[in-house]
This record gives sequence, structure tokens and C-alpha cells, in this order.
Amino acid sequence: MASKIVIGRVSINSAKSYANIAACPAVEHTTTQNEELSWEQAKPYHQIPGPKSYPIVGNLFKFLPYIGEYGNMPLYEQMKSLNKQYGNIVKLSGVFGRRPSVFLYDPEQCEKMYRLEGVWPMRIAIETMCKYRERNSKVYKGKLGLVGSQGKAWHEFRKNVNQHMMQPRSIKPHVAQVDQVANDFITRIRKLRDVKSFKLPATFNNEMNKWALESICMIAMDHRLGSFEDGLTADSEPQQMIDAVHKMFELFYQLEILPSLWKIYDTPKLNELFKTLDTITRIASKHIDDAKLKFAKYPKSNTNERSVLESLLSIDEQTAYIMALDMLTAGIDTTGNATGLLLYHLSINPRVQEKLREETLNLLPNKTSPVTFDVLNNIPYLKACIKESLRLTPIAIGNLRTMHTDVVLGGYKIPKHTDVVACHSVLSMSPDHFSRPEEFLPERWLRNNDTDIKASKDAHPFAYMPFGFGPRTCIGRRFAELEMETLTLKMLQNFKMEWPNDPLKIKSRFINTMGSPLQLKLIDI
Repeated sequence: MASKIVIGRVSINSAKSYANIAACPAVEHTTTQNEELSWEQAKPYHQIPGPKSYPIVGNLFKFLPYIGEYGNMPLYEQMKSLNKQYGNIVKLSGVFGRRPSVFLYDPEQCEKMYRLEGVWPMRIAIETMCKYRERNSKVYKGKLGLVGSQGKAWHEFRKNVNQHMMQPRSIKPHVAQVDQVANDFITRIRKLRDVKSFKLPATFNNEMNKWALESICMIAMDHRLGSFEDGLTADSEPQQMIDAVHKMFELFYQLEILPSLWKIYDTPKLNELFKTLDTITRIASKHIDDAKLKFAKYPKSNTNERSVLESLLSIDEQTAYIMALDMLTAGIDTTGNATGLLLYHLSINPRVQEKLREETLNLLPNKTSPVTFDVLNNIPYLKACIKESLRLTPIAIGNLRTMHTDVVLGGYKIPKHTDVVACHSVLSMSPDHFSRPEEFLPERWLRNNDTDIKASKDAHPFAYMPFGFGPRTCIGRRFAELEMETLTLKMLQNFKMEWPNDPLKIKSRFINTMGSPLQLKLIDI
């Protein structure tokens, strides 16, 4: 018989150990025993509120595009609607191709979800990617990477890469590299900017992806793809890679979120995804192999100067290959859109922008001043701006965990192997946790907040969790922040940003992305 777990009091030491892993210091929150029901007292799973699932058809019609109640809603709006209709715990089942899930809109319950994840947290997600890698055993050799693997296999993989990616010092060898990519991007921006209106072209979203691709290639492989070359064609490798990653996320949404029969047979959409992943694997593998040859011929004696790939090659060649591939796959749309959204928020909030420019110019007094590791340790207001941007426009709607045993959450029995989603994107916009939630107010994140804005420390620490929490926290967090910080500093060092357009649209699908052109107006300073 499966064991049952009910959370009682969480120890301070336990909270601190998790906080160190997740780089989230304010998690010393405790719950009391009398807040919880025992397994015997809890309500049964089938009584959890949610859209009613009918025999045979389940909830199919509610999620069909164009005709369903939820089918035309952006994913974020779906989450808000379910919360509004059914409350703080919602069960969703009966969507073909999609595992039954429980959605949590109470930060107390989100915290408990993470506390129950165990040493080897389970997150059964992006199953189509797992299927692709399992079928391509000659390439992946049984290693599914951090997204697809579970249990001991996941733990061994994560243990090998953690020391090279999660320590604060991990970014130090890459600061100068990312600074150079940002300098080259500023040069390209000056070429792209209209000479009369000072506006960037409608295609600038794609340029942000080129910048993200070049940056992550330098971090992962100490290698450039040439994304900033003039006259880059649609069939160039950088553009093929970017287009394939866009298509990959769109197909993940259609296969993993919308109703689909891909688990029953190989649907046309699944075959299209596999072809897309073939393109990504082919291009990435070529450059990974080139980088490996370079490292073999010209190894860096100083281990602190090695790329992630070169560092991991000394541990395990297949782990190094999979991690570099995953970094290239996951580091384009996510970082490109997160940084673009931050620049947008700064452009429509001139007060914040000028305050941030003052911080920037104190550290980088002229346009040739480089971003250094010391600079990055002295930018509290920029870090606050990034947090506020990710609160308003997160890249993911929340975090998923697959329960490894029967548990009680929100007064209900949650069976083993159920997927539970902490809906942080909805919680972070709630006035219950953040005052004036619709406004861009970085001051709420500052330690010395001398304004009347309610400090973020007064919010429940599990209301806002853009990079996840615990052992399965985002492996690329430090590198993503390095890229975002560096480019933003460079933009403020060179330009005053304005927004002479309609509000930027957000496209909420498998991840949240910019849904309209990022046509900033850039005035030289």
C-alpha cells in the first residue's frame, strides 16, 4: 500500500537548505499541524472542484480551438478563469493527450507541494520530447536530460551539472564573453535603427533571439554562430535554429496542452515536432562537435575559464553533450523574450529608467566601460527591475511536480503520480500578495524601501517563484540573469528608451512571449 504524507510543521533548517538551492532567501515560512487534515479526514480526489469530465469525451469540447470555452484563451487566461470559477484548488482531467492535473492558487499549498517533492523530485512533463529522445537512442544513449529524466537518473545528471551551473561563481568566466556579445549587439542595433524615427524595425524580436543564441553559445561552448552578420538568410544556421525553437514551443503547446491523440498514434503534429527536433539536434550537434575538437586541440589549463561544455567533458562526455544541447534549445526564446519584456517595461516607465540609468552610469561612466563581475554585484536596482518584470510578465505560468506518493493538499486526497501545478503567474498578480499589482514598481524588491509601496517581503514567499524552487529549480537561472543584466546595462549606457506604440501584446502559450513587435525608440545619450 502506498504511503501517505501530510505536511505538519516545516523546520527552519529545512527551509534554509531549500533556500540555498533555489537562491530564494525568504522561505522560512512554517505551517502548523492543526491547519492540516489527516488522509482519513481529507475529502476524496474526485470532489476537487473543476470542469466536469464526461464519459468518453471528457473535457474535449471545452478545450477545442475556436469552439471550446477555454480553447481560444491564452494559457494564462485559462489559469485565471479556472481560479475564478472553481477556487484555489482545481482539478482538470479528460483532455485527450494531457495528464490529469491539480492547479494550486494558494501559496500555502504551493509551498507544501514543494516540501513534498523529496530528494528526487518528479516532473513528468514535455513527454513528446522524452518520446523523441527515447526513439533516438543512438544520439541520446539513454540520457533524457534534466527535462525528461526522473529518479536516480535525474539525480545523477543534475549532480554532475550543478557545480558548473548553480554556484554564484559559475558566471564569472563568462562575464567578459557576454559583455562582448552585448557590445556587438549594440553595434548591430545602431545599424538597424531608423535614422529618422530612431525606432527599431518590426523584426527586432528576431534580433533579440539572435542575441540570446549568441550569448548562450558563448557560455555553453565558447563559440559564436555569427548571428549578427549582415544579410543573414532565412536558411542560415542561426536563423534555422531560432525558427526551429519557435516551432518546437508552438508544437509543445498543441501536443501537450491542447487535446491531442499523439499518445495513441503518431499524429501529423507529432511527426512535425520530431522533424523540428531533428533540425535543432543537427545544428546544435555540429557546433558542439566543433567546440569539442577545439577544446581537444587547445585545452584551457585554467579550469575557471572553461565553458560549460569543456568543464563537463572532463566528467562525462554524454552528459556534456546533452547539457550543451539543452542550453542551446532552452536559452533562446526564454532569455530573448524575458529581456525584451524588461526593456519594454523600462521604456514605458521613464521614472524607473532614469533611476536605473543613474545606477548604471555610476558603474559604467562611459560607453566603453565593460561590464565586470564586480559591476554585477553592485546593481541592486537593476536586479529589482528584473524581479518586477518577471512578476508582471513571467516566462512560465507556474511550476509542475508529479507527486511520488499519496498526499493531502488543500484538504483533498491527491493520489500518487498526480501532476500538481503551482500557478505562480496568477498569484504574483494578486493584490492579496502585491500591492498595486498591475504597476511596475521595482522599489518593492529593495531592502531599503523608503517608499509607501508595500515591500515584497510582506508577500508570501511562494507567491512569486519565476525560476522554481528546490532541487529542480531552473538550472540556467544564473546565466539567464547574467545575460539580462549585461544587455540592459549596455542599453542604458547607450540609449534613452521610449515606447511610441500601442501596448506590447503578450502571447501566452507553452511559454509567454512577446506577441507584437518590440519597436523601441532609441535616442543616443
